[in-house]
Amino acid sequence: MVSTKNIVAGVNATGVRRSLILAGGGARLSYQAGVIIALEEEGLSFSHFDGTSGGIFNTAMLSSGIEPRDMATRWRKVNVMNFSSLLSFRSYFSKNTFAAFGDADGIINKVYPTLGIDLAKMNANTSIDATFNVCNFSKKTIEVFSNRNVTLQHLVAGMSLPIFMPAIKINSDWYTDAVWIKDANITEAIKRNPKEIWLVWAIGNSHEFLNGSFLQYVHMIEISADGGLLLELEQLERLNNGKPESERTALHVIKPEFPLPLDPDLMFNKINVDELINRGYADAKSYLQQRSEKGVPLDYQATLMKEPGASLNFRSRFTGRMEWNLNPADFCLNINFNFRLIENKLVLRAYASISFDSGEYRISTYNNQINLDHIERILTFESDFVYQDQIFHLQCALELISPVDLLLGMEFKKAKCTISGNQLAKPISGILKQKAWFRVKNIPFIHVGSSSGWFEKWKEKFRILKVVYGK
Repeated sequence: MVSTKNIVAGVNATGVRRSLILAGGGARLSYQAGVIIALEEEGLSFSHFDGTSGGIFNTAMLSSGIEPRDMATRWRKVNVMNFSSLLSFRSYFSKNTFAAFGDADGIINKVYPTLGIDLAKMNANTSIDATFNVCNFSKKTIEVFSNRNVTLQHLVAGMSLPIFMPAIKINSDWYTDAVWIKDANITEAIKRNPKEIWLVWAIGNSHEFLNGSFLQYVHMIEISADGGLLLELEQLERLNNGKPESERTALHVIKPEFPLPLDPDLMFNKINVDELINRGYADAKSYLQQRSEKGVPLDYQATLMKEPGASLNFRSRFTGRMEWNLNPADFCLNINFNFRLIENKLVLRAYASISFDSGEYRISTYNNQINLDHIERILTFESDFVYQDQIFHLQCALELISPVDLLLGMEFKKAKCTISGNQLAKPISGILKQKAWFRVKNIPFIHVGSSSGWFEKWKEKFRILKVVYGK
């Protein structure tokens, strides 16, 4: 049985005091919605929430009264192209009038309503203690606003990354994204004397320094964000020193195993919102299963991720009818595959979601595993999922034909699936099929994620396929 309660403890709640810090990460922070669902399933609740940069989206949703499950559903409805809208035509052709590549009109008029972000509800919500961090560029300081006094201008400024969105003038000062000073305001959490601080981190933190102007712009963000966090952790370490173990504040960090793909990959559908939510959920479940009550060490390793290598990425959607609760039910299984070749070793990952009877809510899976049987030419995907507070196990067998079939959209036409659980009298089985149109439509998005040039990426693609298919 999985314990479930409200993620928002309330401002006057008793018990363990926890702060949830939702750091930035651009338009990819639907990842955090998956994390929040897992935290709530675990029975964890928080007396304080803090958002910086892209983390403002989810902090604002919680402040607007949006439940975690509804957060994920709303994120899946977002048109990611609305994260930026164009400025006037002439502004792009003069260094004196160029303010940014786009503005916040799409976010304000389309993304916010889809996510359910409602400023009036936020300001009137007295049951939550939420804070938002914005950089006052004119004074080079961080300013913190609560959900009760934050304005629309502050919300927009807090996500206005220089070059990509223009700074916002509020009264006589200019405001912008706080990521350049700090991406996680641990200090604000410390003021509330929490027993636990939970940090959801999505900014990349890996070893290699890469070439290319855009990647190096991203590296500057990583330097600022991770460097600022280290200073915050040093402060927390000093406050903990000399205290008995029972009085120290523990830091828990949920982060991607490998750095998340960047915003352009999301905009061009190389990764989608469903995969990000599923990744966040699976990463959170993994951390919760192995966490120590002491938290993580307060050093650079807190947000360190594995080197990504080259990854072959593609997605599948299987649909069909299977018996469920003694009645036929429509099933939809979405799987996003990530096959990595790291130091010539194949690392298999997959993230999935399930929906029943055409319902709009998708259930993310965890404990995801992939096994390859080159003799039988079968790929097996296994995972667990939670439905109505009960844990079930899913196993799917997919036939491997050839790399050519995969690249032409002819692979994985069907999946033999079995669902088992203590609540079922016996396992249920069935065959789910992947429609030809979906396989063909996703051919352009079978891609390799790496920092290599296009020719080297093609070579990496065939190297990975050769290992996957045992050629």
